[in-house]
Amino acid sequence: MTRLTAWLMSPAPATRLAALRLLVMGYATVFLIARVVSFWSATNRPAWQWRPVGVWSPFTTAPSPGVMQAAFVVTVGLGVVACAGWRYRFTGPLFALGFLVVTTHRLSWGHVLHTEHLVVIHVAVLAMTPAAAVWSLDVGRRAGNTPDPDPRFGWPVRALAVATVIGYVVAGVAKVRYGGGDWLVGDVLRNQVAFDNLRKVLLGDHHSPLGGWAVRFDVIFPPIALATVAVELGAPLALLGGRLRTVWALSAWGFHVGIVALMAIAFPYPLSGIAYAPFFAVERLFDRRWVTRRPRPTPLDDPRAPLPAECAGPHSRPLAPAPPPVQG
Repeated sequence: MTRLTAWLMSPAPATRLAALRLLVMGYATVFLIARVVSFWSATNRPAWQWRPVGVWSPFTTAPSPGVMQAAFVVTVGLGVVACAGWRYRFTGPLFALGFLVVTTHRLSWGHVLHTEHLVVIHVAVLAMTPAAAVWSLDVGRRAGNTPDPDPRFGWPVRALAVATVIGYVVAGVAKVRYGGGDWLVGDVLRNQVAFDNLRKVLLGDHHSPLGGWAVRFDVIFPPIALATVAVELGAPLALLGGRLRTVWALSAWGFHVGIVALMAIAFPYPLSGIAYAPFFAVERLFDRRWVTRRPRPTPLDDPRAPLPAECAGPHSRPLAPAPPPVQG
């Protein structure tokens, strides 16, 4: 067994995989509900705008609005039950398929976004795993302890982390390949920030006043461009764990905050932090010790406190008062 295989198949607790199910599939379901207007309007666009991509590529004509609206509603319902872990063996894969279908349909009208790519991959990976072995309606009230850490819970967690890393590396390679030295010195980035904000101003769309102001100063863009490439190409360091993982995750999150500040473009999945959840012990977020209120101390917790009247026996005597301090 190679070191890579040993790392991929190293055991992980079932609660970690279950926590990722709750976070990732919960996010995907809320995302659909929050963007319902966008998904719904995509079903009523003119037929001439149909530019199918992905799973819709073989279809030369767009599906009817009623079919896609029904598919959207069913997908949201599947997301709720898959997140809860009910009949997960079936609802998990069905939700992954539905999520892929409805998100790809929205991108098949001539405007391809990249904000849902990673979450689609994460949902698909989780759908093929025993992510409902604990903390799910499938388990219910059946007797039995939490399963021991096992490779079947470990490889999905690491597969999710690898998917995140690959996404960033591909973006970094594309910048260097197509932008070359002009990207590294900041010219491409500065021009992109200027073009994107000017286009939005002309179209009356939301833009970044900070980005429009920043393009006046070319000196600030080379370090930003270098930092961007360093974060994207340095993503594999996160797989080493420890401080490198934490520093990279914080840097990647800050990178997306910078995109919002300079270009008013939001990648909600990384900004939520859930995209980086596979790198951490996220089961601690659902540990009852973190969310359960500690009971207030009672007199019985203090050995110096007198017994309550109902606890005193018939022959018990009240404690004598403490002697006064000795005057020196």
